[in-house]
Amino acid sequence: MLSALRDDLATDLSFIETTALTIAHYRALESARPDRLFFDPFASAFVEAAGRAGDSASQLPAAPADYFAVRTKYFDEYVERACAAGCPQVVILAAGLDARAFRLALPPEVRLFEVELATMLRFKESVLAKTRARAKCDRILVPSDLRDDWPAALSRIGFRHDVPTAWLVEGLLFYLTKADGDRLLQRIARLSVLGSRIGLEHVNQATRDGMAATLAALAARGAPWQSSVEDPAAWLAGLGWNARVSDQGKLGRRYGRAPALPAADDPGSGPKAWLVEGWLIEPGARADRP
Repeated sequence: MLSALRDDLATDLSFIETTALTIAHYRALESARPDRLFFDPFASAFVEAAGRAGDSASQLPAAPADYFAVRTKYFDEYVERACAAGCPQVVILAAGLDARAFRLALPPEVRLFEVELATMLRFKESVLAKTRARAKCDRILVPSDLRDDWPAALSRIGFRHDVPTAWLVEGLLFYLTKADGDRLLQRIARLSVLGSRIGLEHVNQATRDGMAATLAALAARGAPWQSSVEDPAAWLAGLGWNARVSDQGKLGRRYGRAPALPAADDPGSGPKAWLVEGWLIEPGARADRP
């Protein structure tokens, strides 16, 4: 069934981001483990349907599989926690091949928006249709380029500006310049009301320095890393958000995985990958984290 789909989508595969397929590859590997942290039955279907593009994604220089497993689990829990705390909307920016609308036990009344390029969404929807996937919540597709006016596209398709929103910015910010990352988070803050949350990931410069081979391969495929951050809490505070930075050592122990990088609060200037949950700060007032 999926082999036929590869032929049907041959003209679209050149548009599929290698990075999205790479993440699907690692999610498929984790889902096959007996001690898996999550189960994503769609990840292997995406990689198989991509054919040669999927094979190429799986052959990038070795990456820390445990890190992707921990990251996915962390953001799974973030989305579930935010919805349970009263966020009736979830917005996933650069959603790629994310399948959380299908595999998380979200309340059916939650509206989950996936903002992504139309070409990626077309490929994704074709695979999901073949697998007869059914979303657990109200899933809404927003075909848009983040370089364009995606907030307008989001509003046109039913996004509400008067209710708290859980934003997810996973695996994106280091592909943006520092200025573009700032603008993105400022835009998100302007679209949000109190009670809104944000989940995001970033890295420090030492991480970029230690990943030269992998980053060279990504750059050759048109996906260079362009920024880093040394103090994510201070950075987010200047952009309208309080933040709680995760301790990867503790996360690794909690999830039964060795941390792929040192804990976020380890001393020294070594590699750090930040997993962060933030809360909107009320303008002109001090906002304490819930």
